[in-house]
Amino acid sequence: MLRKPLLRRTARVVLPGGALIAVAIAVAPLALGAGEGSPVRGGTRNPTNNTGLSYHSETQIIAENSGYGTRQSNKGSGGGAIYGCRSVAGGNGCIAAVNLRSGRAFAFTSGGVVGGTITLGNAAGAPLTTNAKGVATGFNANFLEGKQAKDFVSSTQASSFAQQSQLLFAVVSQTGALGAQRGATAAAKTGEKTYTVTFNASVAKCSVTASPTGAALTTGSIGVAVSTANTAVVEVSAPSALSTGFNLQVVC
Repeated sequence: MLRKPLLRRTARVVLPGGALIAVAIAVAPLALGAGEGSPVRGGTRNPTNNTGLSYHSETQIIAENSGYGTRQSNKGSGGGAIYGCRSVAGGNGCIAAVNLRSGRAFAFTSGGVVGGTITLGNAAGAPLTTNAKGVATGFNANFLEGKQAKDFVSSTQASSFAQQSQLLFAVVSQTGALGAQRGATAAAKTGEKTYTVTFNASVAKCSVTASPTGAALTTGSIGVAVSTANTAVVEVSAPSALSTGFNLQVVC
């Protein structure tokens, strides 16, 4: 622990008989700031809880080596370090790591199954931002623009649907039986005038139409909608009971 050097002052003392002698007195110098210049003490708060003794200047630890400038470690079961601040929005972060050369600015390593967490007071906020456009190797993103991975058609599926003008379709009987199809996996009659057709991928971003098998309807038309509960399912509703079924077309 570094301590401040003592200053020596000389005082004159008059002895009986009128003799004068000089006495050197060691005194501690006065600190320019209330907390600055005080030694750092282990196992306690530095400075004290007295806000009047807080550090008012930046405390710097400068090293020049090929390892690390400082090291904090805990051989117990607790953490290594905690940093707190009261920075406002748009201000400095509680932690800033700046590499003035071309190396990494940070590196996190853990032996557990979760590397870390980022918790915001507003769950709708962004966990982080970056100007980098490169691929983040190993990242597994389940959400994109608020959509989950299952809401998107894979590039392999989209290619197979589009090649040779192969679009999704399903022929469904009046009883709900699935006939000829491309991309459909199941069909069912859910009511007197309602049906569902299930495809092997989300059709949320596709155009869906349906027409009756055979003659056109005399009144009304067949309605279609992608299910909000499962975007791979198309819900079909007719104005009246169908006698010959319908044809469903999906264009993505």
